[in-house]
Amino acid sequence: MESETEQIKDKIFILTQKYLKECNTIIWGSGATIPYGLPSMDDLKKDLNNITKIKDEENLESGIEKIKDENVIAEIRKIISNIVFQKDIECLLKAVENPDYFKTINKMIDFFYTAHPHNINIITTNYDRVLEYALSQEDYKYTDGFSGKVLSIFDSDNCFKETGIINLFKVHGSLNWVDNKNEIFFLPFKNKNKNLKNVMVLPRNSKYKEVSEEPYRTLIAESDKIIKKAKSFFVVGFGFNDEHLTPLIEKKIKEGIPIVIIVKKATLSCKKKLEAAKKYCLFEESKDNTTIVTYKESDKSKVECGLKEKYWELKKFMEIVCKNKN
Repeated sequence: MESETEQIKDKIFILTQKYLKECNTIIWGSGATIPYGLPSMDDLKKDLNNITKIKDEENLESGIEKIKDENVIAEIRKIISNIVFQKDIECLLKAVENPDYFKTINKMIDFFYTAHPHNINIITTNYDRVLEYALSQEDYKYTDGFSGKVLSIFDSDNCFKETGIINLFKVHGSLNWVDNKNEIFFLPFKNKNKNLKNVMVLPRNSKYKEVSEEPYRTLIAESDKIIKKAKSFFVVGFGFNDEHLTPLIEKKIKEGIPIVIIVKKATLSCKKKLEAAKKYCLFEESKDNTTIVTYKESDKSKVECGLKEKYWELKKFMEIVCKNKN
């Protein structure tokens, strides 16, 4: 006879699979790339502490928001770019040495691509190129909005499609994007030319002026369309502190669109947004390094329970969605 623990586990697995059955929209945050050596928002906060003096209880976005000195803002941008770039390159070199380095990410992509063979949409606030490396390693057909090979230029009109491709929306820019007289180019190396502006939006709330320009304007408009049409969301390591994406997602989950979230520790913002959600599963780390699962089904009250293994990590979580898959 099946134990009560196994019954709970089976219920969570079935509910998670149900919520992700029609999902082709992935929200990918900074927590998703920590296993690949990239810094978390808290890591960046600590690295910037000497010039930002952000309080312990503040998140990075709200801390930077209070800084008005443009010279300090420029220095913050430079430090973040340097830190992320170095870790990004280290990640790439590990992938060159190990063909299975991105196996977990590609297992995720394969699952959603198989379930939705015509289209996957990944929306990310990350600057790093971990997703691009993983997709390229398995030769998936994907686009981040650029056309061409060596001198790639941002060309959303001819790149993002609703069928037959993986769309990657980097709504805050990327390490290797530069602006030359309002034309956005892709560089395969670190930009050292002062005449070329790096295309990266700082993690702060008052970024509306920045995102009103290209390529952000197009990327955000396209990602808005994706969120509005989404039938469910799969969220990996996203803190729900972005003041553009978060309200759109919140509106959808209030309407009853399912959402599944895996994260080491859910932010206060994340938990607050889930209060109005009708259908969700939240997987996060417990104190003993196992998993706390909080879930809700429509009008029922939320339920909290524990699972013995690390299902809040993407590698282990994929066992849930792939279980009994035909």
